Amino acid sequence: MSSNALTNREHLIELYNRGERNFAEVRLSGVNLKRQCLNQINLSHSYLKRANLAEACLINANFKDASLEEVNLSKACLIDANLTKADLSGANLRQSQLSGAILSNTVLKKADLSSACLIHSSLLFAQLLKANLEAANLTSATLTHAMAEKANLKRAILTRAILSSANLSHANLKEANLIRAYLYQANLENCHLQYADLSYADLRGADLRGADLRCANLEGANLTGANLNCSDFEGANLTGADLSKTDANKANFRQANLTGCNLLGANLASANLSGANLHQAGLLLSYLVGSNLKRANLKRANLIGAILTENNLLSASLEETILPNGSRGNLLS
Repeated sequence: MSSNALTNREHLIELYNRGERNFAEVRLSGVNLKRQCLNQINLSHSYLKRANLAEACLINANFKDASLEEVNLSKACLIDANLTKADLSGANLRQSQLSGAILSNTVLKKADLSSACLIHSSLLFAQLLKANLEAANLTSATLTHAMAEKANLKRAILTRAILSSANLSHANLKEANLIRAYLYQANLENCHLQYADLSYADLRGADLRGADLRCANLEGANLTGANLNCSDFEGANLTGADLSKTDANKANFRQANLTGCNLLGANLASANLSGANLHQAGLLLSYLVGSNLKRANLKRANLIGAILTENNLLSASLEETILPNGSRGNLLS
């Protein structure tokens, strides 16, 4: 229908109830459609700034390229909705249902998506700068190349989510569930990941410079080639994790559990490994000059070809440790 033919809320609802679904390009800023059932409605290219769609039923609705700045969609049902390239800057989407929704290239700057359900949703190239996604459920969601700098994802569920090449620098991911998440080459610089669960996550080539991972769970995680410069893993669980070829210069692994960890060719220059558990860890060809291994447990660890000085191992536990020259014991010569 012609966008000029629609004049107000009552007119839209009347036409919808008659079976009309195409309302593309309508201009109804501030319209109140709270709790309305508008499934499969086409509002693409529409102007609905500050509209009230709280608790509305909008299953399979089309909002492509719509202007939805500061709109209220709290508790709305947007399952399988198309929000491609829509502008939802500052929008209220608290507790909304967005499972299977398409939000590719969508602008969600400073939007509130706290406790929203985004299972299997698509957020490719989405703009999430300073967005609030606290306790949101993003299980199996796709956020490839998403821009989520300074976003709040505290306690968010990102199990098996795809975040390859996403920008999460300075984001808050404290206590987030990232089990088996795919974070290949993601930017997590200065990210807050305290107590987060990253077990079996794929972090190959990720940028974790200055990230805070204190007490995080990274059991079985793959960090091959990741940049860990000045990152903090104090008290973290890295059992069986792969840190081969990582750059962990000045990283803090104090009291971390690195049992069975693969550190082949890792750069651990000036890293703090005091009190760390490196039982059966593989440190072959690693660089440990200037690192602190005071009271570290290196029982049955393999240090063949590692570069370090004897002072590095003072007070470390070396029971059945294979030293850089292939010998066992506490002498480097």
